[in-house]
Amino acid sequence: MIWIILLIILCLLFFLVLSIHFYRLNQFKKNKTVSDLAVANCLPQISNDPFAKSDLWLKNIVHNSHSVVSFWGNNVDVFAYQFKLKYQFNQLQVDQLQLDLNQLLQEYAKKQQIVSPVTKKPLVVSDCWIENQNNLQLEVAVVVNQATFAYVQDVNRAEQ
Repeated sequence: MIWIILLIILCLLFFLVLSIHFYRLNQFKKNKTVSDLAVANCLPQISNDPFAKSDLWLKNIVHNSHSVVSFWGNNVDVFAYQFKLKYQFNQLQVDQLQLDLNQLLQEYAKKQQIVSPVTKKPLVVSDCWIENQNNLQLEVAVVVNQATFAYVQDVNRAEQ
């Protein structure tokens, strides 16, 4: 009799863990879509038009984006992008681009009614840098949980 009860408890625990895993996977996919659409909407609005046009097509943005989850942990919803620049940027221009993009992401989040339970800024550029002189590396965080919020804070502290 006790074995049957233990087996039932184990089955219930297994299904609970499985349902949590699938819920998290669905949330992750949803947040990747939110990030991809936000980037596709906001980047073309950058005033000095620094990007190769083909990189800004939604299909290419979706194909190009990937998660930083493998390094930072399963609950971090931060997505990395790479874009070719038409001309070289200095650090001041990169910083300005990050500020401009953050502003556009906030406006986009407001229009799309994207909210975060942990911060007033649900979409942020968590990191931005130039690689190989003309490739912009960009990380966009969908800050909908405490792990992503902590990640963004850690990146900000590391940059200071």
